Amino acid sequence: MAFGLATVFAAGCAAGPPSPPSLAYGEQAVTTAAYGFSDTTSVDISVMGQSMQLSQHGRAEYDVTFAEDPAGVGVTLAVRTLSATLNQPMGAPLRVDESSVRGDLTFALDRVGDATVLRRPVVADEASQMVSGLSLAHTFFPALPGRAALPGESWVDTLDFSGDDGPGSMSESSVLRYTVVGDTVIDGRSLLLIDMEGTTRSANDMELSGMAVSQESELEVSGYVLWDLQAGIMFEHFRESAGSGRVSVPIAPVPLPIRVHSVQRTRLQF
Repeated sequence: MAFGLATVFAAGCAAGPPSPPSLAYGEQAVTTAAYGFSDTTSVDISVMGQSMQLSQHGRAEYDVTFAEDPAGVGVTLAVRTLSATLNQPMGAPLRVDESSVRGDLTFALDRVGDATVLRRPVVADEASQMVSGLSLAHTFFPALPGRAALPGESWVDTLDFSGDDGPGSMSESSVLRYTVVGDTVIDGRSLLLIDMEGTTRSANDMELSGMAVSQESELEVSGYVLWDLQAGIMFEHFRESAGSGRVSVPIAPVPLPIRVHSVQRTRLQF
């Protein structure tokens, strides 16, 4: 009897608070989700002391399916609705909707969020400036540490990707630091708030109004992630970017300086 009591006492002393869940992909408790996405981007171009602006406004709804994958999680992202407008100084506004996208985006994420693109949708040329399967696969979901993280802890993600993008091509390199702030509650849902900041460099070759356009930019990035630890999925991803660069167009003998500002928000719908 004494032995039994000692065993119970020792077990009780050894037991502590449960370990916090890991911040990692592949541990989601759901197989489907829907996200709403919004993007407002402006590019101010300086031409002989005057400013011209190219602006983009868009909203989309994505249906997302999660599946088992040896690396972490397999993701299929389908465009349910899309409404976007590109206002350009050298042509009429360009408007696109979900009919401009055929097929789904399929990719795999390892536990920290590094993406491997498996299949991209077919995007109409006129929509390629606003819809990029390559960019979505690498930036839709945030980087995670692949382990539990307490308030005050941080991790750094270095991201590099490039490839063909519609009739053009793109490349992006970014260094982002994520820092756990703590718990918060939104709509009765307990979430983990994670701050994000860093820099990103990008280069794009595209076609606008029948002209070949090349754009380079270096931006400061800030934002946050809200992560649902219970469901094991992203609840919200907010990102604001601002900085400068240059654009090359056939009608200008030298590259033109630009200022870029972008606000993007992705939020779980259900």
